[in-house]
Amino acid sequence: MITRASKFFGVSALLAAMLPAMHASAAGFQVNEHSAAGLGRAFAGEAAVADDASVIARNAAGMSKIDSTMVTVVSSYIAPEIELEDINGSSEGSKSVANEAFVPAAYIVLPYNDRWTFGFGGFTNFGFTTNVGSNSSLTAQARESEIITMNLNASVAYQFSDRLSFGFGLNAVHAEARLLRTLPRGISQTLAGGDTALDMTGEDWGFGWNTGMLFDLTPATRIGLSYRSEVEQKLDGKSKNNLNALGHAVAGGNFAGDGGVDLTLPAIAELSVNHQLTDTISIQASVMRTFWSSFQEIHIKMDNGATKLEPQNWEDVNRYALGVTWDYSNQLTFRAGVAKDESPIAHDTDRYFSIPDADRMWYTIGATYKMDEHHIFDFGYAYLSGDKADVYHMEDTKQGEVVNSTANIFALQYNYKF
Repeated sequence: MITRASKFFGVSALLAAMLPAMHASAAGFQVNEHSAAGLGRAFAGEAAVADDASVIARNAAGMSKIDSTMVTVVSSYIAPEIELEDINGSSEGSKSVANEAFVPAAYIVLPYNDRWTFGFGGFTNFGFTTNVGSNSSLTAQARESEIITMNLNASVAYQFSDRLSFGFGLNAVHAEARLLRTLPRGISQTLAGGDTALDMTGEDWGFGWNTGMLFDLTPATRIGLSYRSEVEQKLDGKSKNNLNALGHAVAGGNFAGDGGVDLTLPAIAELSVNHQLTDTISIQASVMRTFWSSFQEIHIKMDNGATKLEPQNWEDVNRYALGVTWDYSNQLTFRAGVAKDESPIAHDTDRYFSIPDADRMWYTIGATYKMDEHHIFDFGYAYLSGDKADVYHMEDTKQGEVVNSTANIFALQYNYKF
């Protein structure tokens, strides 16, 4: 027991150092980068494949397939390229509005006996950052928007038989957000003292749960089913506004002082299959449903009575993924995958410059190198290609366009088996 405790707290300290950096962009503002091995197969089969400790993030029941204490540490680098144009076709200051990001994650799985397995993970499921330049015409709509979350997940798995396992976990989710809106260039230059209409920051802890099932249908086919609950949060914080102080009215009131924003992070369900075709080749498939209909609005409420409402009207969507894994040798494994990621923004009239999301495709490759029975390294790469899309930003007519939306993702992973 002393050995297990020391391993647990050692990884917990590592998580505490890593987690504050977590943020990234994905469909909606979901983050899938939980594993480099998973990235290599476009995260297909994630709820059914249980090769390493990162299974905690997708299906806690999968921990029952890990037969010894295992630590997994992941670092993903996301380099997006999102270009916006305003109604006049200008992209000045808006040619690269999504920031690059490192997304770390870490996990530990601790088998207790033949039936019970415990685990702890630190990762993120949601986050994004967009930032248009100060010289853009879009600063009033999207100068800076950011949500950063970190999820601390404690889980347990119970193996009923060699074929059936169940898992359950509890989650503590910390969220930070910032919304910055400034006047466009030209107007702001006429004001002495600043151009900030809204600069709001807030944070909160929320709590949720997750559960999962793993079933070996045949010796060659494994099915995984998992569910992660929504998490409700109230991001309490402060806002700055120097326009009212200068005698310039801001729609909705004076956004200076204490306030908050209600935020619901959506529930996620996933069905996965892992099928062994031959001794060396297996195929994976997943359908993930994210219940984005819980994200209907961004409503800023100030303690002084000022209010600002941005309807979102997002819809529940699916992500479809297919992958293949080739065990080339005892030491080397190769992977490839493809996925279609649906955007929760079903109508152009509900698309904002601050979250310029659209449908996208994933094309991925990856590999694993087993140095020995203790040390295992994984690598994954993905290229994302998003659709062009019109932006209305709460207006009756088109206000601009997402003219380019791509991303390159690189991930490295280290696994240690005790």
